[in-house]
Amino acid sequence: MDVYRTAAAALDRLVTRRLQPPPEFVGAARRALGALDAALRERGGRRGGAGPGLRVLKTVKEGSFGRGTALRGGCDSELVIFFGCFESYEDQRGRRAEILQEMQGLLDAWCRDRIPGLRLQFPEQNMPGVLWFQLVSEDLENWMDVKLVPAFDALGTLSPGIKPKREVYATLLNSGCQGGEHAACFAELRRNFVNTRPVKLKNLILLVKHWFRQAFQEEAQSRPLPPVYALELLTIFAWERGCGKDAFSLAQGFRSVLGLIQQYQGLRVFWTVNYSLEDPTVGDFLRRQLERPRPVILDPADPTWDVGSGTAWHWDVLAQEARTCCHHPCFLEAAGSPVQPWEGLGLPRAECSDLGHCVLRDSDQETPEDSRSLDDTECHWPAAAASTAPSALGAASASALAQVPARELDRFIQDHLQPNPRLQEQAKRAIEVLQRCLHKNCTYRPSRVIKGGSFGRGTNLRGDCDAELILFLNCFTNFEDQERHRGEIIKEIRTQLASGWQDPVPGLRLTFPEQNTPGALQVQLVSATPETWVNVSLLPAFDAMGQLGADTKPQPQVYTALFNSGGHDGKHAACFAELRRNFVNTRPAKLKNLILLVKHWYHHVAAQNQEQPGPSLPPAYALELLTIFAWEQGCKNHSFNMAQGLRTVLGLVQQYQDLCVYWTDNYGTEDPALRTHLLGQLRKPRPLILDPADPTWNVGQGSWELLAQNAVALMTQACCMSGDRTPVSPWDVLPALLHQTPARDLDKFISRFLQPNRHFLAQVNKAVNTICSFLRENCFRNSPIKVLKVVKGGSSAKGTALRGRSDADIVVFLSCFTQFTEQGNKRAEIISEIRAQLEACQQEQQFEVKFEISKWENPRVLSFSLTSQTMLDHSVDFDVLPAFDALGQLGAGSRPPHAQVYRDLIRSYHCAGEFSTCFTELQRDFIVSRPTKLKSLIRLVKYWYRQGHKMPKGKGSLPPQHGLELLTVYAWEQGGQDPQFGMAEGFRTVLELITQYHQLRVYWTVNYSAEDETIRDFLRQQLQKPRPIILDPADPTGNLGHSARWDLLAKEAEDSMSALCCTDRDGTAIRPWPVRGAAVVWGAVSWV
Repeated sequence: MDVYRTAAAALDRLVTRRLQPPPEFVGAARRALGALDAALRERGGRRGGAGPGLRVLKTVKEGSFGRGTALRGGCDSELVIFFGCFESYEDQRGRRAEILQEMQGLLDAWCRDRIPGLRLQFPEQNMPGVLWFQLVSEDLENWMDVKLVPAFDALGTLSPGIKPKREVYATLLNSGCQGGEHAACFAELRRNFVNTRPVKLKNLILLVKHWFRQAFQEEAQSRPLPPVYALELLTIFAWERGCGKDAFSLAQGFRSVLGLIQQYQGLRVFWTVNYSLEDPTVGDFLRRQLERPRPVILDPADPTWDVGSGTAWHWDVLAQEARTCCHHPCFLEAAGSPVQPWEGLGLPRAECSDLGHCVLRDSDQETPEDSRSLDDTECHWPAAAASTAPSALGAASASALAQVPARELDRFIQDHLQPNPRLQEQAKRAIEVLQRCLHKNCTYRPSRVIKGGSFGRGTNLRGDCDAELILFLNCFTNFEDQERHRGEIIKEIRTQLASGWQDPVPGLRLTFPEQNTPGALQVQLVSATPETWVNVSLLPAFDAMGQLGADTKPQPQVYTALFNSGGHDGKHAACFAELRRNFVNTRPAKLKNLILLVKHWYHHVAAQNQEQPGPSLPPAYALELLTIFAWEQGCKNHSFNMAQGLRTVLGLVQQYQDLCVYWTDNYGTEDPALRTHLLGQLRKPRPLILDPADPTWNVGQGSWELLAQNAVALMTQACCMSGDRTPVSPWDVLPALLHQTPARDLDKFISRFLQPNRHFLAQVNKAVNTICSFLRENCFRNSPIKVLKVVKGGSSAKGTALRGRSDADIVVFLSCFTQFTEQGNKRAEIISEIRAQLEACQQEQQFEVKFEISKWENPRVLSFSLTSQTMLDHSVDFDVLPAFDALGQLGAGSRPPHAQVYRDLIRSYHCAGEFSTCFTELQRDFIVSRPTKLKSLIRLVKYWYRQGHKMPKGKGSLPPQHGLELLTVYAWEQGGQDPQFGMAEGFRTVLELITQYHQLRVYWTVNYSAEDETIRDFLRQQLQKPRPIILDPADPTGNLGHSARWDLLAKEAEDSMSALCCTDRDGTAIRPWPVRGAAVVWGAVSWV
C-alpha cells in the first residue's frame, strides 16, 4: 500500500499528487452538474403530464464531491432536488416512485446533449429512491457516481449560524421513519458541516479514505464494512478533540484516527450543532440512540442516522488492520521514533503495547440518568465556590470562561457571576442599617447619602460586593473644604460608629479593616449566618450638584467651580457619584450581564498581575464604561448575542492605544470652560476614557498591555467561537467616534481607522487577479461562449474602500450578449458555469486570504468573499456579474464611448441604471484617477453615511452610497480642486450640500456628450425631473438622487455640522467651500 510506504513527512505530497481529483475532471464534473441543475430548475416547472409540474424549490449538491472530500479515481455526488409537491416526510415516501418516473424523463432529455470531457454511463437502477448514473473521464481514470434524490424541503431557507427550528426534528421523529430514511432532507446541513472545514482537515479525510479503499477493497465484497462517511465524521471528531488547528501533522492526525478505530467498542460520537436537546422529544430520542451498541456515530444533520451502527458493520476488520500498521514509515518520525497521536482523545502513546483500553469520552458526552443536556459541545465548568467571600471568583471558575461555548455564556453568567439574590438582599439591608446608624449617632450628619460603587451601579459580581456610601455634608461649602476637613471628619465618624454600634441587627457585626484608601473610611459588615461580608467605603463629600431632577444636567457652573478648585484626575469624583450610578444603573439587564462577564475576565487577569511586579491595571470601572461604549455604538438592542458583545470589548481592549471614549450626557461643549477643558483632555495620550460624570477623571489610566495580551488569547477560545469553530463576528465599533473627533484630527482619524490595511489590500488584489485570470482562461472553455474581459469594480477597485468589511464587483463580459436586452438571457446557465469555475479555482489555487463562495445558490446572483487569515474583521464581499460588453476595449486615456453606445442604451433601458454594470470601467476610472486626499474624504463621508445607516429611520431607504461618492467629487471640483485641502472644510461642504438636497442638480459630460440629438433630448428629460438629481457620469439613465429619503440624511448632516468634527477650537463652525447646491451644472452647455 502506497500510504504505508510513504514517509510521515511526505504524506502531504502524497495527498496533493495522488489523492486529490485532477482539476480537469473536477471542472468538467462541476460544469456537468451545474448544467443538470439548471436544466432541472428550468424544465421542471414546465413539464406537463398526468400530474402537476415538478416545481423545484432548490437543489443541493452533496456526497463527497459536494462536501469537498472526493478522492481521485472514484467518488460520489448527490444532487438533492427539493420539490414543492412534497409537503411532508410522508409525502416523500408515498410519491417518490411517481416523481422518479417524471425525473427520468427530464434526465433523458438532458443527456441528449454531449458533455465536453466526460462520458455518460447508465448502470442498472438498483438503488431504491434515487436515479443514478456515472460521469467518466475520457481517459477512464476517474469517475463519479451521481445520484438524483427527490426530497421534501424540511428546512426551508437556512441562515448562517442558525439551527433549524425544533419542529423540523420533532416532526421527523414522529413520522415513523427508519434510521436515516430521510437523510436527503438534511443534505444542506451535512454538506455545510464538512465543507466549511480547513483544507488540511479535508486532506486528512482523503488520506483516511484512501487507506480504507486500499486496505479493504476485496474485503468489502464479502462483509459489510462501515460507510466512508462514518470515517469522515470520525476524522472530524479526532481533529476537533485533539487539534482544532488549520495547520498540523498529517501523520499525527492519521495515527489518531486509526487509534480511535482500534477503540471502536468505546466510540460514542455525536454533535448538536443542528438539533437542539432542549426539546424533550429530541433529547429522549438521543438518549435512546446513545444506548445502542457501540460504535455510535450520529449524523450531525439527522439524529436518526447512526452511521457507525455497531450492529450493522464489521468494525473489527478495520480495527485489526489499524493495530498492525503502526510500524510502517508513515507513522515514524525522521529519527525513527513513533508518531504520537493527538492528546485529549484518551489514546495510548504509540510506544505503549496496551491498545485495548476504552477511549476516554469527554465529560460532556456522559449521559447520567438525571441529565437534562447531552450537548457534546457543552463544557461543564466547575461549580462556583460555596463561600461568598471576595475570593469566591476563584481561579477555577475564571479560567473556565475560555472553555464555555459561546451559546452558553448567558447561562454561565446566571449560574456563576450574578450575585445570589438572597445574599444581595442581605447586603442591602446591612447597608441600610449602617445608614441609619450614621444619621442617628454621628455629629456630622449627612444631608443626603448616595449608594455608589459596583453595588450601587448594579454591576457587582457574585462574592465580590463592594459598596460606596457618599455622605454629602453641609459643612462642606465648596470643593476645597473637602481637602481641609476630610481627615478629621473621617476620624470622628469612625469613633462614633465604633461606640454607637450597639448590635442593631442580631448577628451583624461592624469591623474596621486596614485603611488603604485615602479620603475614605472603610468598614466591613459581617453576618454570621451564613458568614458573608460587605465591604463599604464611607466618603464624606461636598454636595456640588444638589438634588437633581430626572434627565437634568448639572449647571455648567458646577464644572467651572471644579476646574477652578484645581481638582484633577478624579480628585473630587465622589461628588458626582449620583450621576455615575445613574449612568450605569439605568442600562438594560443584559448589558449589565455583559459587564459582569467582562469584569469576571478582568479580575482573572488582575489576579495574574498581582503575582508579577509591574504597573497596575486600569480600574475595573474603565472596563464597565468600555463595555457600555461598545454596546451603544455597535448594538443598542436589549437582546443581543453575548459572545459578540464579549468579542467586541476584547477587540477594543487590544486597540487601547487608540481609545478615545467620552460622553456628553452630563457635560457638553456648549459652555466655553467645559469646551476648553474637554479639548485639553482630547490632546492627551491615549487611552482616554473619561468618566461620564467627572470630566477631570480619565479612568483609562493604567497599564493595558497585560489586558491586551489576555484579550488576544481569549478571542481564540470556545467562548468567542461559533459552533462551526469560526470566530464570532464582533460589532462594528471603532475605538473613537467621528463626531467626537476635533476637526484638526480628521486626517489622523481617517488614517488610523478608515484606510484599509495595506498588506490585506495587496493580498486581496493578488487573489482577485488570480481569480479574474482563472475565469478568463477556464469559463466556457468548451463552449461557443467566450469571456471577452473581466473587470474589477466597486469601492475596492476605485480606491475608496473602508477598513474592515467592504464590497466590490467582478464583471464578466461575455460574447453571447450582443446587445443590452440580452443580458438577462441564459443567466442561470451562465451563473452555474461561473460558480463551477470559482469552486475549481478555490480548490486548485493557493490564496493568502480565506476564499469563501456563498452557499446561497441563486440562479441570478453569485457572491464570494475574501477574508484575512489574521485580521478576521477585514474582508471584501464580491458580486460576480455577467454583462454585455457595450464599450469594447478601453485603454488608458481613451476617448469617450461612441454616441451609438448611449443611443442604444437609451432605447433599451426600462428602469434607472438597469445596465450600469456594462459601464463599470467608466465608473471606476471616474473615481480612481482622483487625488489621494479626495479619496480619503470619500472614505470619511462613506463612514459617516454608514454610521447614520445603522440608526432606525422609519420607512424608505437612504440614498445610495455611490451618490454620496459623486457628491463628494462634485464638492471638491467646485470648491477649488486643491489636492491638499483642509479635511474638515471638505467634510463640512459635503454635509452642507446634503442639507440643500432640494436644490441639487449634479451631472458630468465627460463620457456622454450633449452634441448628439438623442442624448441631448434624453438629458433634458432627466434634468427636468424633481430634485435632487445626481446622474451617474458613466450611465445617464442612473439618477442616484431619485426616490430616496434625503430628508433623513439631511437631518443627520444638520446634527453633524454642530459636532466637534465640524467646529473650530473656539466653537465656531468650520467654513465650507463656496459651492452652490442650486442648479448645479458641471460641463453643461447652454441649452440646459
